Amino acid sequence: MTRWVGALKGTKENVMRKTCLAAASLVLMILHSPAARADDGLPPPVTFVTNFLQLAPEQTMALVTMIQARDAALQPIATKIQADQEALGKLLDSPDADPVAAGHLVIEIRSLEKQAGAAAHDASAQFEAILTQDQRERLQFVRQAAQVEPAIPAFKVVGLL
Repeated sequence: MTRWVGALKGTKENVMRKTCLAAASLVLMILHSPAARADDGLPPPVTFVTNFLQLAPEQTMALVTMIQARDAALQPIATKIQADQEALGKLLDSPDADPVAAGHLVIEIRSLEKQAGAAAHDASAQFEAILTQDQRERLQFVRQAAQVEPAIPAFKVVGLL
């Protein structure tokens, strides 16, 4: 049994190492590729995403439009969440806090957070629909890497990276 566990650990480590090397290689190839476009006045994160996903100019414009529309939709929700959180904080700091009012605020905040999540998800899904299969695979690769990213500092601290 221990032989199999050891073999599986080695396999996981090899997969992790290969994944990290592939990601680093891909980023370097994109950044140094002659196909990498000038930033056209775009913010650095948008330029990086554009280059990483190898977006066509019309896809880049769709990305910018999606970001602007998403941010416009999320702004009033974020403002309301902040106001409700402040009201909840004041309510809880008062000596005669009304538990019913506090409960209503907590429910309202949770509902607004769900609305914000749904709006962000919908915007992302609309943009993703215009991507090619190769671009969707690149995006999925980044999403998978994001799941592993929180573990990287721990691996660095113990000297495995």
